[in-house]
Amino acid sequence: MTDIDRLPLFDRGIGRVKLALNATFSATPRPTSRRVEEEARWSDDLLCQPGPLVSDTRTLEALGYHTSPHPRIAVGALTAVACVHRLFTPDAVAALQTICARLEDAAGDSDWIISRRTRGVTALSPFINAMMNSRGFLLAVSRIAGVPLVPYPMCNPRSQINYFHPKPAGQPQQRGMWHTDGTNYVLNIVLSGAADYTGGEFLIHNGTVDTFDAGDDRSAETARLVEPGDALFIYGSRVFHGVRPVTTGRRMSLVLSFHCPYAREDSNTFWHLASDDGIAATVPDWARLRWTLHQSSARQFARIGITPITFEELQSAGR
Repeated sequence: MTDIDRLPLFDRGIGRVKLALNATFSATPRPTSRRVEEEARWSDDLLCQPGPLVSDTRTLEALGYHTSPHPRIAVGALTAVACVHRLFTPDAVAALQTICARLEDAAGDSDWIISRRTRGVTALSPFINAMMNSRGFLLAVSRIAGVPLVPYPMCNPRSQINYFHPKPAGQPQQRGMWHTDGTNYVLNIVLSGAADYTGGEFLIHNGTVDTFDAGDDRSAETARLVEPGDALFIYGSRVFHGVRPVTTGRRMSLVLSFHCPYAREDSNTFWHLASDDGIAATVPDWARLRWTLHQSSARQFARIGITPITFEELQSAGR
């Protein structure tokens, strides 16, 4: 791998603050968000039975972490990285492809990480919103993660669609950077087949955040995502990852973030969020996030109208 091939490192520390200020005072107009008209309706029958095929699974302990970020779960039981296949039926994949393609009209440009993306997708798509609030779907992802999950409390970081494709000659090309997420539990669903594009490989760092070196590619691994609907689950705040630029074709992915309602702590920071949405827009969302984190798990499950998912339920599924 040459220096040209290596992904740059996304700004951290004071760089995040500068990005937040830029997002706050940028004159770039935001695209108008509107709900899409959908024929498909979500049901748990759109999940493959008896469950997804999960491969290349590694825990946080396997990556080199010695202490658990979760008060009730050992570091060796928390999934850091997992490739997920056949989570959805072909009908579900086709519905997600159609919906996400239509929502590119609501996408905005960014000069970091990705060229075009639509954020806050659950507010725009009834299908994806119903999927994210489905107990069957949440239970499936919880079993992969190793902890019970609910949708991430904040709308914009909860769900976004990434659109990777080369821009016309003369325009700044997209830059996929090494980065960590603000959210902990993240499912990246690739909705394009590997034959639809070149480049666009999903890279992960096989180690802890402290051992990451953007100039050393020996720890970089490529996630094996081939078929539309294949997904990568990552513990986003503790695993460096990035996507190589797409050189031909198009690559579309849906990124969903979750929260464990049994934990009062959250890894997201104000400046991480503000670098996306600006300071003024982040303040009320940040206040709602802190308020949610102090609610009981029962109340968080009740808000989305499902019976609580328990640790015991996840443990019994593994027996």
